[in-house]
Amino acid sequence: MEIKVREMKENRLLGRKEIYFDVIHEGEATPSRADVKGKLVAMLDLNPETVVIQYIRSYFGSRVSRGYAKAYESKERMLYIEPEYVLVRDGIIKKEEE
Repeated sequence: MEIKVREMKENRLLGRKEIYFDVIHEGEATPSRADVKGKLVAMLDLNPETVVIQYIRSYFGSRVSRGYAKAYESKERMLYIEPEYVLVRDGIIKKEEE
């Protein structure tokens, strides 16, 4: 698995970096969110507690998936801005059982 950053923007209003990337996975299945997050954090020297992967989209017959991640300045800002379903999906918070 290889990750190439296509574009990185700084959104000062929301206090985050927005990262658009490609994941090249020849002969493999689409990598998990945890694998991609770990590689992005290591590659860009980010804090793993403040990174959220919004999506990873794979296309039929392609060995390249496209993704979008956000790296916040602080965990408090991330918890305030991000929707609950994104935080649950990334394993940052636990879903409350009813």
